[in-house]
Amino acid sequence: MSPTPIDAVRAREYPGPPEGVFLNAASYGLLPASAAEAAADLVLRRRRVHGFAEEELGEILARCRGAVARLLDVDSADVALGPNTSYGVNLGVACAATFPPGTVLVSQGEFPANVLPWRALEPRGFELEVVPTDAAGLPDEPAMLRRLADDDVRVLALSTVQFGTGYRADMEALGRACRDRGVLFFVDAIQALGVVPVRPLSCGVDLLSSGGQKWLCAPWGSGFTWVHPRLRERFEPPMVSWLGMEGALEFDRPLDYRLRWRGDAARFELGTLGFQDYLGLARALEVLMEVGVATILDHVRDVQEPLLRWLDDGTGRSLVTPREPGRRAGIVAFRVSDPTAAAAALREAGVVFAVREGSLRFSPHFYNTVDEMRRVVDVLERSGV
Repeated sequence: MSPTPIDAVRAREYPGPPEGVFLNAASYGLLPASAAEAAADLVLRRRRVHGFAEEELGEILARCRGAVARLLDVDSADVALGPNTSYGVNLGVACAATFPPGTVLVSQGEFPANVLPWRALEPRGFELEVVPTDAAGLPDEPAMLRRLADDDVRVLALSTVQFGTGYRADMEALGRACRDRGVLFFVDAIQALGVVPVRPLSCGVDLLSSGGQKWLCAPWGSGFTWVHPRLRERFEPPMVSWLGMEGALEFDRPLDYRLRWRGDAARFELGTLGFQDYLGLARALEVLMEVGVATILDHVRDVQEPLLRWLDDGTGRSLVTPREPGRRAGIVAFRVSDPTAAAAALREAGVVFAVREGSLRFSPHFYNTVDEMRRVVDVLERSGV
């Protein structure tokens, strides 16, 4: 069999024999070699007198915004860099605060980073409503759609892919309902980007936020928020940064103390950013887009298949993640008869994975192979669970 584009990129970015089997991209992805090297090189160049020109720093951020824009198929002017998903959630809270008081909808099972910040609206008269999951323990989209028809709902805050179950939301249907009712649609995309194609403009999303450390395989502390252009003028940044001002880097007039916001989404960025982290993010995104996210999703589904077949074939095993391809992404969560024994056997075999809410959670990425998953399934089989 001839090498695929994924094989070539994997050989270049993840050279050498693996130390084990890493199935934990839903916690953090493995850094591509070129991303790690680029970030480390910039740090080391700071030790030298003539290590870099200052203009390079601005170019790094522009390169990163451009890479994010290509990933999302949006304009880079609508991308704000920030350290993590939580920063973007709080931008969404600041935007919602300009609305009349009402209800913020979230689903049971949503990650706390996309729930707790919305409680900051409660003193303003907003109510946080947690929509119960369905009988399978998954987000109840029909219930959310019914609730979105009510006049009191102001915000729907949702993850594209849930961290615990791996459930993948129908973004188009929910976004259409939000758009029809004038509801702010905030999306936490951290468990989707890098493994699932996401197009916020076509899904009716208003704000989308993600950290870079998971499926985007980027350094910790690198993230971004996409702000729909129609919202940019609706609310002012909740925190003021001098770099968010028009002409901030024109040092012939640095003592202009007027609030003159930049015209693009960089007005929401907070001062000096971790340039080395964003250089790593830019390079990681370029690696992913070299392969293509749709190609990555197809590959990840192939990698998941030996595990799904094993779960179908035995007793005392159950799949938590939806079986339908359109309802899952990179995460496969499942239960076995003896999770403690299974976890011990996996760790002994050098498998890196996670346990979430009583389920074993595997999250393979493009650097994993079908053969690796077959070996992991063999470990599970021999553990007797």
